Amino acid sequence: MNTKKSFIALLIGILSFGIFGTSCSDMLEPNMDRYSENFAQDSVYSAFGILMSVQKVAERTIILDATRSDLVTTSAYTTDSIMELVNFENPEDGSNALLNVADYYHIINSCNFYLAKADTVSTKNGYAEMKREYAEVVIIRSWAYLQLINLYGTVPYITEPISSVADANELMTKGVTISKDNVVDRFMESGVMNAYEIQASLGLPNYSSVSTGSGSFNTCQMFFPAELILGDAYLMQNQYQKAAEMYFHFFDKSYYNNSIRFTTPYNANMNNSYYMTAGVAGSSDNRYYDLTRYSWLDAFSSNNTRERLVVAAGATSSQYGQVLTSVQNVFGFTTSVRRGSNISVSANNEYQQLLPSQGYISLNQSQVYNNYSPLIDFSESYDGVGDARLYATAPMVEFADGTRSRIIDKYVPASSRNNGLMSVLSSRNLLPNQFNNAYSYALYRNPVVWLRYAEAINRMGFPELAFGVLKDGLSNQSLPTYGFFDMNEYYTQTYEEEEGSGIYTTDTVGVIVDKKDEFGNLMYDDEGFVMRDTLWFMDGYTVDSTLLNVEAFVAPEKKDGGCYYVSLDEIKESENYPEAIGFKISPTFDYIDPVEKGYGIHGRGCGDTGGHYDSVYTYARMVAKKIAEDSAIAQGWTYEQQLECEARLHNEDTLLVTDKNAIINAVENFIVDECALETAFECNRFIDLMRIAGHKTAAGLDGTKWLAWKVARRDYNVTDDYSQYNTSLFDKLSNEKNWYFSLPVEK
Repeated sequence: MNTKKSFIALLIGILSFGIFGTSCSDMLEPNMDRYSENFAQDSVYSAFGILMSVQKVAERTIILDATRSDLVTTSAYTTDSIMELVNFENPEDGSNALLNVADYYHIINSCNFYLAKADTVSTKNGYAEMKREYAEVVIIRSWAYLQLINLYGTVPYITEPISSVADANELMTKGVTISKDNVVDRFMESGVMNAYEIQASLGLPNYSSVSTGSGSFNTCQMFFPAELILGDAYLMQNQYQKAAEMYFHFFDKSYYNNSIRFTTPYNANMNNSYYMTAGVAGSSDNRYYDLTRYSWLDAFSSNNTRERLVVAAGATSSQYGQVLTSVQNVFGFTTSVRRGSNISVSANNEYQQLLPSQGYISLNQSQVYNNYSPLIDFSESYDGVGDARLYATAPMVEFADGTRSRIIDKYVPASSRNNGLMSVLSSRNLLPNQFNNAYSYALYRNPVVWLRYAEAINRMGFPELAFGVLKDGLSNQSLPTYGFFDMNEYYTQTYEEEEGSGIYTTDTVGVIVDKKDEFGNLMYDDEGFVMRDTLWFMDGYTVDSTLLNVEAFVAPEKKDGGCYYVSLDEIKESENYPEAIGFKISPTFDYIDPVEKGYGIHGRGCGDTGGHYDSVYTYARMVAKKIAEDSAIAQGWTYEQQLECEARLHNEDTLLVTDKNAIINAVENFIVDECALETAFECNRFIDLMRIAGHKTAAGLDGTKWLAWKVARRDYNVTDDYSQYNTSLFDKLSNEKNWYFSLPVEK
């Protein structure tokens, strides 16, 4: 078999795709009012053509990732094409409609033509119009290569346009490839850092908005911010600090394009924009999730640019452009154009090729929802009800034939939120017609970026701050700080005076210190403030100079306690990385809306997780849980044995484990869980597992076996004995080669 010859044939086959144009009826038709020069108009048309090619691969990117993940299973209606992907049978490229490496090289070759011909020097009114477009095309090409690495492992790296057979032959003889091992070097060689600097100065291209037939999208939302692509590349290569810096720079700035804001800086309390609240109706046996205004569902049905950072948009019909319905069909929905203005969707079990796996469902159901009432300062944990996001991502549906099952509806969110999206304790189900088509796929959402940021700083050595992304959100007021105090610990002395009993204070000073319980934990009053004691210097006592002007922990300003679990050591060490963890010094993060509670990613589905509101989802308990889980997997324990081990690793909210590497690994595993809860079925899951497996291997663990076990466990409950998993699938995925598809070869 000859891969080289096969790739030459492939490259020759894409010659006609050098520069795409847009038809006069396509939704991606640019508004040319801003451009009067021919060079600018031609370049803009080419940039929109490249966006069309991104549209073409967006759906398969979602499906190919889902099929290989631990979050899906198959049904009686799963086709052979999907089944061989789910079972990692590694079909030949081109033999499966979803596998066509040429489509990704179409994007790359189009970008190469553009970059070879684009004019970034000519100006209009003193402004080099095309610099932003040039930078974005470099970034889109880089995004395409990241997809190829995730799918195929190692692929030919081509940065020159191919316009002839001779070009194809010459490029293939050079034998230059790109993979996870050299992706950053390749990107640096091809000008990605220069593109980043252009974007940092000028922002993203902006062509106003385009119409889908039922609505419109700002074109800024269809382009990729350079920080996200660079962050992902650094993270892929385990360059954690560089990755964290890129994501942090993204959080810490705004893009402005002709006075149109692409996205505001996204600090942690913006998680409150999309969340779900729990309520109690009638009795404790009738708990339900209230998916109403500001529901997490709206993160997929609305088009808020602070939430959905990069989208691939589809049209309502071919009259407006490319219609995207493959994802809906694979997940169990029929689609049809209704009155030429929108796409009608209906749940149909015979279309369900992919269903949510039992592992994913039970992970959600094992979460504990916390409901806090500020009026009476009372928290109630709903054990057994689970994460509310399950009921928006995979609700129960009663189909036309009377059968019932969960269905993946992330791209067709339920339209009747108050008529059926109830908790597992309710018997009500959605009907097939209670869904709406969303018309776009988010290739990046803000929670995805935050979770990857947490992944990076955790491996940098900041597990407490990383956990803060999940529990509280990282903002100035949520984080503790430190100061310099007199830390002399003296006991008060009581004695008799003529006036009566009292504390002698003549010619002495009082030292105010934080009150602690018998375990050394800070004590808080009913309003969430740290309780203080005044200790006195005794008359005639000699002060110990070593205890004067000592660094001391100061609790977070946030009323509910914020990230009270972040230690003085982590706060001090983080100050050495202001470009990666600069929350205390950046004004972007120096604000919490007093109306909003402000919490981390986990609160989107599990209620008031912040600070002291939630006494279950705490740093000590959760780290202990994951360390015990690792032991359970290694030993093949029962779930009960895991719980026994877990109880020995913490004392209430005090972690009894001191092994920093074990703690980092445990927090990483919690980030993996949160990625499933928040971003399931969004083209991220299997690439998350591959990337994190790389982190574990670099840390001296067996990342390959870890990934194999995660996927092999997908049809089991989290409470099942850890000796139970799909041994055949585990053995197959224990060979990293089987994680990737094969490039086309000539037989």
